[in-house]
Amino acid sequence: MLILVYGEDAFRVVEKVRQLKDAFRQKFDPTGYNIVDFPSDDSNKLEVSDVLQSMCSFPFLGSRRMVLVNGLFSFLKKPDEKIWLDGFGRMPESSIVILWEAIEAKAAEKKTWVKELSKTAEVHTYSFPVLSGIALTTWISDRVKKLGGFIEPDALSAIIERVGSDLWQMSHEIEKLVAFSNGKTITKEMVDELVHATFEGKIFELIDAISKKQTSRAIRLLEEERSAGSDDHYLLTMLGRQVRILLGARALLDQDPRVTKQTVAEELGVHPFVAQKSLDQARLFTFNDLKTAHDLLFEYDLKIKTGRISADLATDLVTDHLLTKS
Repeated sequence: MLILVYGEDAFRVVEKVRQLKDAFRQKFDPTGYNIVDFPSDDSNKLEVSDVLQSMCSFPFLGSRRMVLVNGLFSFLKKPDEKIWLDGFGRMPESSIVILWEAIEAKAAEKKTWVKELSKTAEVHTYSFPVLSGIALTTWISDRVKKLGGFIEPDALSAIIERVGSDLWQMSHEIEKLVAFSNGKTITKEMVDELVHATFEGKIFELIDAISKKQTSRAIRLLEEERSAGSDDHYLLTMLGRQVRILLGARALLDQDPRVTKQTVAEELGVHPFVAQKSLDQARLFTFNDLKTAHDLLFEYDLKIKTGRISADLATDLVTDHLLTKS
C-alpha cells in the first residue's frame, strides 16, 4: 500500500503522518521494529537503493512494515522515475509506504510519477492546502473543542486576524488560550491579552490605522516593526499584498455598494472576517487612491532592485501616500 501525503499546510501534513504512524504502531508494531524513516536522523539525503530495499523487505516478527519517505516529491527527477515506479511495483503486500512532503499540492500532483501511481487502487492520497475562510474557522473551532474549550465568535475572528492561517502558531495559541480560560469560554479580551499578532496581522493593523487617518498610530506601528527587526523589503511586500486586497474590495464596492463579505471572500480568496475588515477599510479610500498606491509599489520595487531607492524610504513614501489620501 502506498500513501501520499502532501500540501502547502506543513502543520496538517506532519500531523497526518504522525497519526498514520501512531495508528500503525498501535495496530501492528508496538515494539517499533518495523517502522523505518527516510532520510535517517543523521542525513538529509535519500539513497535510492536503501529506500527501495527497505520498501521491498518483509517485516521482522510482524505482519506489516511501514516505510516513511520525506521529500521524494522534490528529490525524484524525471530520469529516475522508472526506477522508482518499478520499485513500487515490487513492494510486497505487507509493506505500507508513506511518501510525504510539505509541498504545493499542484506541484506534487502534476508530476508524471504521481499521476501514474494515482491510477493504482492501492494508493491513498491526502492533500492539505493552506486553510482559509470557513475551513479555517471550522478547524479552529474543532481544535478548541478537542482540547475541551469553548470560544466566542468574536474571539475566533480576533485570533484569525492576529494569526492568520499559520497552524503551527495557531495550535500553540489555542492551547495557551484553553489553558488560560480554565473551563470558561475564550473571549476576545483573552485573545487581545494573550495572542501576539503575526507580521501579517501587524500589517493589517497598520492599514487599519492608515485608513482611519491615525497618523501617529500608523507611524508608531511601523517603527515598532522595524525595532523588532522586521525587514523593510518584506514589510513592503506585505504592504503591497494588503493594498491589492483593498483594491479588489474597492472595485467590488464600486460595482455593488451592497456587496457582501462572502462575495469578497470568494472573489479575493480571503477569510470572511478579513473580507469584512477589508470592506470597512476600502470604503475609506477611492479606487484611484489605491490604484496609485499599487502603481507606486510596483515603481518602487523596480527602483529598489536597481539601487535607485532604499526599501525603508519606499515603505515610508507608500505609507505617506495612503495617509494623505485616506
